[in-house]
Amino acid sequence: MYKLMIVEDEPLIRTGLKHYFAWEELGVHSIIEAENGREGMTTALREKPDLVITDIRMPEMDGLQMIEQIRNLLPDTLFIILTGFNDFEYAQKAIQVGNVHAFLLKPLEYEESLLVIQNCMNKLHLKRQDRLKRSNLEGAELVKLLLEEEHSVIDDAIIHELCNFNSNYYLYLPFVLTGIPMRETRTQSTLWMREYAEKFIHYAVDEYLHASTPHSIFTYSSKTKLYGLIVLGSPSSTDNFPLQTQVQIRIDQYLKALTLEHHLGLYLVIGKTTENPAQIHTLLHDSDRMLYQRFYKRDCRLFYVPQWIENSNSQKPSLIQLDENDKKRMISCIESSNEIETLQLMHRLAQDILSKTDVSSPDYWLAFLQEIISVIIRFANKNHIHIEGVYSEKLLNLTFVDDFNSLETLFDWLGRWMIHLGIVYTEGLTHNHQQDVIIFEHIKSFIKENIDQEVTLQMVADRFFYNPSYLSRLFKRKLDKNYMRFVTEIRMEYAQECLKKPEILVTDVCTMCGYKSYKHFVKTFRSITNMTPSDYRKQSGW
Repeated sequence: MYKLMIVEDEPLIRTGLKHYFAWEELGVHSIIEAENGREGMTTALREKPDLVITDIRMPEMDGLQMIEQIRNLLPDTLFIILTGFNDFEYAQKAIQVGNVHAFLLKPLEYEESLLVIQNCMNKLHLKRQDRLKRSNLEGAELVKLLLEEEHSVIDDAIIHELCNFNSNYYLYLPFVLTGIPMRETRTQSTLWMREYAEKFIHYAVDEYLHASTPHSIFTYSSKTKLYGLIVLGSPSSTDNFPLQTQVQIRIDQYLKALTLEHHLGLYLVIGKTTENPAQIHTLLHDSDRMLYQRFYKRDCRLFYVPQWIENSNSQKPSLIQLDENDKKRMISCIESSNEIETLQLMHRLAQDILSKTDVSSPDYWLAFLQEIISVIIRFANKNHIHIEGVYSEKLLNLTFVDDFNSLETLFDWLGRWMIHLGIVYTEGLTHNHQQDVIIFEHIKSFIKENIDQEVTLQMVADRFFYNPSYLSRLFKRKLDKNYMRFVTEIRMEYAQECLKKPEILVTDVCTMCGYKSYKHFVKTFRSITNMTPSDYRKQSGW
C-alpha cells in the first residue's frame, strides 16, 4: 500500500482529487494534504509519501520549488504536476526535473488521468520491488512492506540476505507491541516506546527461545505500535510452540511491571508461526486485530494466537446497532451540552458493546462505533458547523481506537467530543470571535498544565477534537501567529513567573518550562525579553 500527498491551495480541488479516483483499489491506503508548497515540503519530509500530486502556482512556495527542495531527500517519491492549460509548456519542461513522473491537465479527463495514475502506481511498485532485491535492505523496510503489501514478492532468499545466521530452514513468527500513553504522561510514555520497545522484545524472545536456536528480529515502528517478525532458523524451533504457560506468565507480569513504571499501557500479541513468507502479511494483521482483546480481557497484557484453531460451530454474535431512541438521546445531549447525561449515555453504550459482543467479533462493535460517529457528524453537517473544527481525521478512520486501554475511556473521550460539539452548537463557536478566544484560552490552559513536556500541535488537536491543519490555520487567522510561537510565549511567561521566585535555580526554570537545552532556553528567552534569564532576575530585584 502507498501514501499519497495532494498539494493544492484550492480546498475544493483537494477534496475533489481525494474522491475522483478509487484510490484504495489503486493501492493507496493514506491521503494527506497541504495547501501550499512550503507546507507541502514540511509535510512530505515528515510523512514521506510515495506519490505527490502538486499544483504549480501556489502562495509562499510553488510546486516546482517544493519538488526541488525535497526530491533529493525523498529519492523514492514520485511527483505528478497538476496544471492548467496556461502552464502546460512550463509543466512539460518540469518533467525533466528528477522524479517528476507526469502531469495532469486541469480540468481532468477521467480516463486519461486514470491512465497516468495507474502508470505511476506501476512504477512505484517496480521501484519497491527493486529495493527488495538490494543487499542493503533494512529489516524495518521489510516489515513495513510485509505489513502494507498483500502480495509482496518475498522469499527465503531475501530473508537469507537479512539474517545474521545461515540456514536451509526458516520459520516466521509475527508480533505486535503497542504502548498506549496515559493522557497525563503522553510525552514520557512515547519516549519509552521509541527507545526501549525493541530491547523489551529481545528480552521476551530470550525468555521463550532455547539459547541455541538461531534467530533474527526485524521491527518497524508506526505511531504507538511496534510491528515485528522473528525469523527462526531451525526445524526444532517448532518445539518452542505453543508457548509454555509459565513463559506466558513471566512475559505478562513483566509487561504489567513496565506499565506501572512508565505509565504506559503495554500489550503484546504473539502471532501464529508459518513457514510460508506469503502468509506473513495476513498473520501480521491478524496479530494487530488481536490487540482489541485488551477491551475484554482487562487483566492481560500478553495475547498469544493459538497455533491451531479448532473449527467451532458456536453461533456468531448478532450485529449490534444503535436504536432510534439512543440516536435521539445523543442529539439531545449535544444540543444541551449536558456533561453528566452525555457521559452516562456513552458509558451505557460502552457496556452494551461489552455485553453483546466478544473478543472474536471486533468488526461488530467497530461498525457500532462508526454508526455513533456518523450520527454526530450528520448533526454537525445539518447545523452548518465547520466540520474540520470539530473532528480529527482519526475519528473518521477509527484509528483513534488505538489510543485507549479500555472501551470505557474510549467512550468517555467520545462523550467529551459531543460536549465540545454542543458548545460549538449553542454558543456559535465557528462564527463568534469571542468564542474563538475562549478556545485559545482552553488550549493555553492545557499547555500550561503540561508546560514541562513537549506539547505538539497534534496533541492539542487530539485533546480539543480539531483537525490539525484547520487548527494551524485558525492560529494564523485569529491570532496572526503560528502554533509554535503561541507555545513559546506561554513558556516564556511561565519562565518569568518562576524567575521571580529566588528559591528556584535558573537551570531548574529551564527544565520546568520544557527545554532540554539550557543554551536554547537562554536564546529563546532573550528573543522574547531582550535579556538573559539571569539579567531578568536581577532587574526584577530577586
